[in-house]
Amino acid sequence: MKQPRFRGNRVLSALSALAVVGLASAPARAEAPPPRPSDPVADPGRSLASADDTTAIAGNPANLAYLPAPELRWSLAWTGSASPQPNRGMALAAGLPIGPFATGLRLDWFSPPGSAPAPFDVNYHWLRWGVAVGNPMASFGTTLGWGFSKSPLLDGYLSLTSGITSRLLPWLSASFVVRDWNEPVSAAGLSIERSWQWGVALRPFGTRAIEAGADLALHEKSETVSAHGMLSLNLPRVGRLRGDVTVYPGGDRRVLAMAGVDVNIDRFQASAGGIFGDAITKSGSGFYLGAAYRGIREPGVTLPQKVVRLRINETPGVRGNTRLLKRLWRLADDPEVAGVVLQLRADPASTLAHAEEVADAIRGLRARGKKVLCHLEDAGSKALFVCSQADRIAMNPAGGLRFAGLASSYMYFGGTLKKLGVQADFVRIGDHKGAAEQFTLPAGTAIGDSDHQELVDKFEEVFLHDVGGGRHIPAQELKARIAKGPFLAEEARQAGLIDTLAYSDEIDRVTEEMLGGRAHIVDDDATPRPVESWGEIPKVAVVYLTGDMVDGESQFIPFIGIKLAGSTTIARALRRAREDASVKSVVFRIETGGGSSLAADVILREAILTAKVKPLIVSMGSSAASGGYYASVGAREIFANRTTVTGSIGIFYGKVDVSGLLDKLGVHVEQFRSSPRADAESFYRPFTDSEHVELGVKVKQFYDTFIARVAEGRKMKPEAVDAIARGKVWTGAQAQPIGLVDRLGGLREALEEARKLGNLPADAPFTESPEEDDSLLGVVLKLVGITSVGMNSAAAMALPPVFLDIARSLSPFLVFEPQKALARSELVESEPVDDRAP
Repeated sequence: MKQPRFRGNRVLSALSALAVVGLASAPARAEAPPPRPSDPVADPGRSLASADDTTAIAGNPANLAYLPAPELRWSLAWTGSASPQPNRGMALAAGLPIGPFATGLRLDWFSPPGSAPAPFDVNYHWLRWGVAVGNPMASFGTTLGWGFSKSPLLDGYLSLTSGITSRLLPWLSASFVVRDWNEPVSAAGLSIERSWQWGVALRPFGTRAIEAGADLALHEKSETVSAHGMLSLNLPRVGRLRGDVTVYPGGDRRVLAMAGVDVNIDRFQASAGGIFGDAITKSGSGFYLGAAYRGIREPGVTLPQKVVRLRINETPGVRGNTRLLKRLWRLADDPEVAGVVLQLRADPASTLAHAEEVADAIRGLRARGKKVLCHLEDAGSKALFVCSQADRIAMNPAGGLRFAGLASSYMYFGGTLKKLGVQADFVRIGDHKGAAEQFTLPAGTAIGDSDHQELVDKFEEVFLHDVGGGRHIPAQELKARIAKGPFLAEEARQAGLIDTLAYSDEIDRVTEEMLGGRAHIVDDDATPRPVESWGEIPKVAVVYLTGDMVDGESQFIPFIGIKLAGSTTIARALRRAREDASVKSVVFRIETGGGSSLAADVILREAILTAKVKPLIVSMGSSAASGGYYASVGAREIFANRTTVTGSIGIFYGKVDVSGLLDKLGVHVEQFRSSPRADAESFYRPFTDSEHVELGVKVKQFYDTFIARVAEGRKMKPEAVDAIARGKVWTGAQAQPIGLVDRLGGLREALEEARKLGNLPADAPFTESPEEDDSLLGVVLKLVGITSVGMNSAAAMALPPVFLDIARSLSPFLVFEPQKALARSELVESEPVDDRAP
């Protein structure tokens, strides 16, 4: 969800200045301020500017906006009967963040000691409701409080407290709070004086390792001043040490101090410590206790090592692939994870290029000492490719391996269109530009067939290399074994493609055999961690270019699962990343076979402008071909997987003439024009000879522009680009030595380079844009099981797969206007995927 642009910094500066002037000019009395009925049960080790948990409800409601996750907190502060401090008791608080907003409730029960002055000699209660809104830079919040008691002097209060916090720097937070600004009055007429509070907090190393804070408070009517300081620091393998001290200046300066420790165990936090100082009594002391259950996990007690189970029930799409990678990267860095069990009920990747990235993540797990087990049922090529990098592969005894080698399919509609009386009329540049041939020819050409077979052979080289290396089978021997497929489970085991047979209920046993001891298996739970620094966190922006490239906004064609990448949408995402000061570098993740040449040029222009401001790295996913390659050449560096489909530098242009079909149907169309070529783009007549000549000129101009863009971006001579262009498709492994890409690697390597060039730490976060479809139509479609690129829906599955393939192959007729020049490659892999998974 987007964060609103809340601008409270100027207001904060003005209010803070007023507070400082007030403190400097106020004739402070040499005594502690009188007890206040609205004072909460003490929360140790918190300051106005840094408390980002539910203690902010009673402290500084602005900080409630920084509550990282839902929280339930209980606390108790207790002093001896000789203490004059009335705010002894316990509190229960609950908070909930909702995007840029947050809200929380807190109830304080007070049991004043016997020495508390009147009217604090009876029990009383306060209920507070806080609300806040903010972004990482600034926040504003207000708490509405009700005081009630059997005593009329402490009953009937209605109090308002408001605060503002600014976090412009990762190591500095500043706050200003006006407490009880409406000067609430009890049922018996006892009022609570207004107070003005100002605070700062520091994280000197830019992290939560050490945090210090200082607050000043001016109590308006009593004209008294108090100062509060706090210090907290991480306690390795335990949690956090906290301490604070409040000083009431003057001739009889008095001190109230608290010190203790937070013990963090997963999402649970337990707190305990002491209360002491002469503000209680000359020899006073007390204690505090606390407990909290949060939706985050802070550093603390190291739990016993565990094995994490990760289920994949649907093949992930583009965004789903990134989510899966993030989960595997996180598990690799978790010291409490001893192993990972991947239960695959679907292929873990939609393409071989995505499978390369998932396999790389599994190797990363093993490099960090984690054991990895794959459990398969009815598996395919991508599952075998990924799981070959695991320590062990188990398969359901009733399952199988549906694999006997790699294959690709291309549909040609020329014969069908001719029978229908439809003529596809295209002009192209490049003998290898086969996309146009799909609609003009009844079958592939010799060049096209050679290109297609070469692509399969290059994919097979990568497949045999990685699977053979993981399974310790020489490539040629593996090729011979695979040729005997598909395999039943036992046949796959005998062929050495899997290790053992096991049902799902036997996974624990197989895992323990792999680990050589007892295994504590748990489902994956991505509990977030607290933010280490304040303000806008420096980060990498990942911008996706996914689907057929069209002019205008991105769209989605339901039921056949075609996603359209609109030039306006993608350009806007790049522009926002460029203008966001917290974004230090950009990864442009390209997953498209191209489309409109105009859309490609619009996107490239925005990419070039972005690259002038901050590092821009292209990460090619499954395909970055034709217009997809065009859009990539403005990057500082281009990364591609070995099986990425790229190149296809070429243009085609044309239309379909349906006049023959209409004649068969008895439909006659008459057209009237003001000039001979006014209806040249019409579907109801063919191009004339002169129009063909003119189209050839235009297509050549488009092609020359394409070559020029590539030559400029890749720092090559135009003739060198033309020599490897002509519509020729290359794999990533082929494209590197000929200069079309810089480095082989997936999203992980691209992010590493982006962080390096952006001077970011290795674990710097990344954001993703454009936002996924959250329109009303998108929500409705998701409710009925249709996702933005998903095909595992009831509507889609009602159609035979061959019809879905035909529909996607014919997408140019559905998507592109006839007058558009296209920089588009053929579809290579078009498996139905669900982008929600995993």
